[in-house]
Amino acid sequence: MAKEIQSRREILRAIESAPTLADLLGVHDGHYKYELDLEVCVYGRNYQGKQVGPYIKLLACEPGETIIRQGDWGGNTFYIGADNEMDVFIKSPNGGELRVASIPAGRQFGEMSVLAGVPRAATVRAPQNGATVLEIQRPALRLLRKLPYFRDSLDTVYLHHGRLAAFQQMGIPIEVAEMMLDPENAGLSSFKVLSKNHVLVREGSPIEEFYILKAGWLRRVTAHGQRDLLGRGYAFGLESIQGAATWPYTATLLSRCEVLSISLVGLREESNLYETLTHELLVFAPPPLGETIPAAPAVREQILTSQARLINTGLTDATNLLVMDMDLCVRCGRCSMACHEVHGQSRLVRRGIAVERLLSPTGRRRQAVLAPMVCMHCQDPECLTGCPTGAIGRFPDGQVDINPKTCIGCGDCAINCPYNAISMVLRSPKAAPASRGRDRLMELIQIQPAPLPAPVEPTEELLAVKCNLCKGTSLNPQGSQTAAYGCEENCPTGALARVHPDDYFDEIALIEGRAYARGRVKGPNIHRSDPAARRIRIAGIVSIVIATLLVVTGLIRVGFNGVFAGFLTLRWLTGFVGLMGIAGAMAYPFRRRQFRKRAGPLRYWMLAHIYLGVLGAIMILLHGGTRSGGALTTTLAVSFDLVVVTGLWGVFCYRFVPRWLQLLEPGSPVMADDLQRRRGEVEQELVEIQVKSSPGAKQLIGSLVPKLSSPRFLLGHLVRRERLEHMDADIRKSFEQAKSRLDSQDSACFDAAIDATASLRRLNALSFLHSLLKSWLLPHVVTTSVMLALLAFHIFQVVYGSR
Repeated sequence: MAKEIQSRREILRAIESAPTLADLLGVHDGHYKYELDLEVCVYGRNYQGKQVGPYIKLLACEPGETIIRQGDWGGNTFYIGADNEMDVFIKSPNGGELRVASIPAGRQFGEMSVLAGVPRAATVRAPQNGATVLEIQRPALRLLRKLPYFRDSLDTVYLHHGRLAAFQQMGIPIEVAEMMLDPENAGLSSFKVLSKNHVLVREGSPIEEFYILKAGWLRRVTAHGQRDLLGRGYAFGLESIQGAATWPYTATLLSRCEVLSISLVGLREESNLYETLTHELLVFAPPPLGETIPAAPAVREQILTSQARLINTGLTDATNLLVMDMDLCVRCGRCSMACHEVHGQSRLVRRGIAVERLLSPTGRRRQAVLAPMVCMHCQDPECLTGCPTGAIGRFPDGQVDINPKTCIGCGDCAINCPYNAISMVLRSPKAAPASRGRDRLMELIQIQPAPLPAPVEPTEELLAVKCNLCKGTSLNPQGSQTAAYGCEENCPTGALARVHPDDYFDEIALIEGRAYARGRVKGPNIHRSDPAARRIRIAGIVSIVIATLLVVTGLIRVGFNGVFAGFLTLRWLTGFVGLMGIAGAMAYPFRRRQFRKRAGPLRYWMLAHIYLGVLGAIMILLHGGTRSGGALTTTLAVSFDLVVVTGLWGVFCYRFVPRWLQLLEPGSPVMADDLQRRRGEVEQELVEIQVKSSPGAKQLIGSLVPKLSSPRFLLGHLVRRERLEHMDADIRKSFEQAKSRLDSQDSACFDAAIDATASLRRLNALSFLHSLLKSWLLPHVVTTSVMLALLAFHIFQVVYGSR
């Protein structure tokens, strides 16, 4: 274990011995030129009671001690050897380690993980006689970049490693890559970081370079209107090998891109290298325009729209993306509640980026996906930029997280995050007032939505919080083989899933190069295939069928009171099995209250609840036979029937209503609270329109409102599910003749009244569907409570009455 050397004198001596850092100690007119930066980096500084820094530490490493390990995420620190060479190792094909190089004293290493947000590419160890190293934290980069030599050295290393990584990721043989990086051929290629909207090539211009897209996305367009989108892993310009002299398309970058360019003119002068490299690159030539997406033209356009939406919104740059299938989301809010229960402050807002995508080659099946405002753990996180203490960074497991001990609550990360995924909360929140019995009951049965948290008041005691993939919580205890996420674990329908964009969105995997497709590891995708759920369904159906057949057969052969197996009767057996089914189904409400520990995904408990409830219902039905019994037994049977009916009604609502909701919603989903607020706004807008209108226009608007307020029109929203703009057009057409008698101002008011009234009816339809989703819950809970009470009394009566 490396020991920190506290002596400031030794730290300054180590900095002075490092060529890239020596300028930090530069003196001008008897003072340190970078005195403030030096103080923050070495000594630390107190800003309004908050400690910032130090960012540079001196560590004494034991002989052979591992400083960085290949494959680890190390986005927060890099190192400089102070007095000895470091040994560099990489993993060999047989699973061992191979020493490949040494790093001289004074040279930095590990900086690519910080700059590019990638895992460590090699293992670096101290030599056998030990070593001292300078550990430099990410926030120091902002200060050290003021040093010209450090800045130039960092850029040189980044560009050199970028070229090497581009060749390696494309699978170019190491001997070919070494030839390209040889000092004599170094001028043939250059590594560039280009910004969004940069035009890489123009149609008709001469092909003078090959381009390898290492990271990012681009759009190809021809003068004839053909277009497609392509991502990392492709090599462009290989058309010149087939004799093309000019670019057949214009390529524009859609995001920040890392591009390796290779001079075609210079490469042709090295004939052997030209033939070898072009042979390797031909495998990565992009498909011709129009052949990227093998589908009918209409379907291709829809897929292109989805691809553009995913790229332009930045969802493709996530490393761990939360997606919600809105066909499955029942708007219960359990995802946000689970996040609140696990972390003490919900980090999940059920609003965000909505994407509609195709699920079938014919374009008939569609999926509405929502990426809520929650951290995506981006490949290149903007929130890390400017954090003065380095509190936010990429942690060892790859997640982007915030260290509360070093966060000073400045809010820079929240400002820089483009997805509003970081919140500022009170470091020591006030205790919530004790809830009343009614509130606890409503929360238990979830009749009313969870209350919104109180707004955060400006204070110096703020803390930045965000999704950390539930790391360090009881959901992921030490030694866990798989990750568990509170939001996904507690979704009753499986609407939520944490995924990698490449694994989830086939349309994105379709336009990435072969090099990346080969290395991709497929993750679980519960929206496409959920083997555990399938097994539960099969087991449930088989158990119900077998149990029913066995009981019916037994009834035919021995009747209710025939004794078999020595002492059992079918009356007792059906009652016992039915009771076990009910007991198993009642385990679900208790699982719903479990948020902080692993207890199996709630969606599996929901399925088990349904099938056990059906099994219990059938057994109890057979147990009752054809006789109703006394008043108590009859009431019990009726209450049991009502439990089954309300439960089946709930299954129906959960199965179909979310689909109706997402068809009516304007793009992204609208929560119940938003509906109420929006309805108030539209109603106020209608009042203002009528105030501005003339008496004639008011009369016409008055005839409009009853027409659009009719149950028939509301039913049209629910049944036909037309787009709102289409319904507006039909309404305008029906009032066209009456509208022609109005002047221009009243005509505009009438059009606005149509839009507002139609929007109000659409909001009413959405409110009705939200209510429908919960319409089964209260009757189900009440009838279940009555049934359980009567069942307990019935069992007591049977057991003690039979003595």
